[in-house]
Amino acid sequence: MIAIVNTDPNWGIGKAGALQVHISQDLRRFKAMTIGKVIIYGSKTMRTYPKGKPLPQRTNIILTRNPQPEMAGAYLADSLEKLLETIEELKSKHAYQDNDFIVVGGESIYKLLLPFCNECHVTRINQELPADSYFPNLDTDSEWELVNQSDWLTDPKNNLQFCYLYYRRIIGEN
Repeated sequence: MIAIVNTDPNWGIGKAGALQVHISQDLRRFKAMTIGKVIIYGSKTMRTYPKGKPLPQRTNIILTRNPQPEMAGAYLADSLEKLLETIEELKSKHAYQDNDFIVVGGESIYKLLLPFCNECHVTRINQELPADSYFPNLDTDSEWELVNQSDWLTDPKNNLQFCYLYYRRIIGEN
């Protein structure tokens, strides 16, 4: 699995159920990276999507404690076990590979599924913003290494800078 996240310098990812900031270039990148893939997220994250609906052109899996009997455009899982079963089912039916499964939020979903991820794509903004939800700090986690950092880019709409960080899980090294 892969995780994709947008964070501030303190690993903040959201405030009051919404993203801290919308960066058009980053949202286009997110779309390009997830089209045709399986995205995994919680019901709170889904409420932030346009019209509160699953994202089109992707297979959506929503991990929720209160699954509805059915939701058009999404698989629902009410436990980690059910989620893992759904992933195995999709792999066998559609030939998805591990890196076709992308965790996209929110905080509790990231914390639950990060142990299953081998890559993480972080968009890092250069300013601390108000936050009440956070992504685990990969810089202090000995299981993760920063492999690449892009140059800093400027988002004129929000008057901030951001860069792309690529982390990889360290496997078999102690």
